[in-house]
Amino acid sequence: MIMNTTLWIIQGILAIVFFSSGLIILLMPKEKLAPKLSWVKEFPNWLRYFICSSKIAGAFGLILPLFLNILPVLTPIAACGIATIMILAMGYHIRKKEFKDIPATIIFLGLSVFVALNRF
Repeated sequence: MIMNTTLWIIQGILAIVFFSSGLIILLMPKEKLAPKLSWVKEFPNWLRYFICSSKIAGAFGLILPLFLNILPVLTPIAACGIATIMILAMGYHIRKKEFKDIPATIIFLGLSVFVALNRF
C-alpha cells in the first residue's frame, strides 16, 4: 500500500514536470527559448517538436493507462521512455560541459527508472 502510494506520487511529479516543460518549450517561440535552453538553437524545429511531444506523451503515459486500467503495461513503458529522454539529455549536457544541469537530469532518470522497475 505504501509503495503504491509512493509510486503514484512519483508518477504525478514526473507527469507534471514533463507535461509542463514539454508544453512550454513546444509553445514558446524559439527566440525566447534560445537564451535559456542552448539545445533549442542547435537543433532543428522538428526535433524540438518531437522531444516536446515525447515528453507530453510520456507524462500522459505515466498516469492514464494505470489509472484507467487500460493497458496498464504502458505506464512502465512510458517511464522507460522518460528515462531514455533523460539519458540523451545527460549525454548532451556532458558533451556541452553544462554540468549544472546534470543533477536534475540524474534525479529524473532515477525516479523514472524506479517507476519502471516497480510497475513492470
